[in-house]
Amino acid sequence: MKGNPLLRIAIILLILTAVFWPVFKITKHSETASSHIVPESRPSPSPGAITSSLRATLLVHTAPVPLHCSISQHGVVLLSESNVISPGEYRASVEIAKGEDLVITADWNDENPHAIRTEVLIHGYQIPLEKSFWAQRSLEDTLPIPESFLP
Repeated sequence: MKGNPLLRIAIILLILTAVFWPVFKITKHSETASSHIVPESRPSPSPGAITSSLRATLLVHTAPVPLHCSISQHGVVLLSESNVISPGEYRASVEIAKGEDLVITADWNDENPHAIRTEVLIHGYQIPLEKSFWAQRSLEDTLPIPESFLP
């Protein structure tokens, strides 16, 4: 490119300004919009209290059968060995809180690989929440329940 270096710099700055000006306006608009949002203050739920609940069926399939298996939420046991329907399979109909994790625990007596598949069937919804876990001697993990379920 031939010509005056000052003219070339001016043209390049003009092109850069034309490209970055819309980006600047969009980012400036999103900063002002987000600064006007007031954060929602939610009190933390007390243990054992379920504020916004969903009726659900919990299904657990294990291989091999564990010594101990349970699902709890807020310290309340929702599923345990008393809910066995066949060896390695558990089912319970319960109320669960939206936006709170389910805590899945299981124990075995050996170091071999073990599998657990947990399903949460929300009454009135077609698609279940599912999560599979692998563990050796013990398992303690969570299954998040989205807060986005409609009441």
